[in-house]
Amino acid sequence: MSVLGFGRPAYSGSSSGGGSSPSRARVTIGGLSYGYGAKGAHVTRVGQALVQRGFGKHYAEGPGPTWSDADTLNYRDFQRSLGYSGSDADGVPGPDSLARLLGSTPGKPALAPFPGAAWFKRNPRSPLVTAMGRRLVAEKCSAYSGAPGPQWTESDRKSYAKWQRKRGFTGADADGWPGKTTWDALKVPLK
Repeated sequence: MSVLGFGRPAYSGSSSGGGSSPSRARVTIGGLSYGYGAKGAHVTRVGQALVQRGFGKHYAEGPGPTWSDADTLNYRDFQRSLGYSGSDADGVPGPDSLARLLGSTPGKPALAPFPGAAWFKRNPRSPLVTAMGRRLVAEKCSAYSGAPGPQWTESDRKSYAKWQRKRGFTGADADGWPGKTTWDALKVPLK
């Protein structure tokens, strides 16, 4: 049986954790479910990454789309290789260990960090301005006559002011110049 195959994973052998049973916990990371019983292509991807890193000995046939005890045991071995112990090495992914295995955390897109208020006041031309504008339109806070573009304009400022008011800000706090609190709440994707 090939550990590189795509068959249903199966538990093979003892948990080698002092006789304890594999964890049946499940977590959600980036909108995707991981842990016992989770299903999807992302589960297969984790199993394949484990095998590629040398942590596939508990698979009878290879990683598959349903998280099994074999996935938990292989993931636990990977966590231990990172120096985790105790409940931190239970075989259920956490954001840090998952990112270390896959190179990034799958699921929801990464969010753009707040570039600073001064950045906007320099009238930037950037794909980030377009991404922000699209989020403002999605939040029904548009003052645009057409589609948002990469050049910061008065339409962007007016749209952002609508967003600030929607978030409960008034007066000078709803002037249309982005601040960190409202930027983080807008969840602008990093392109």
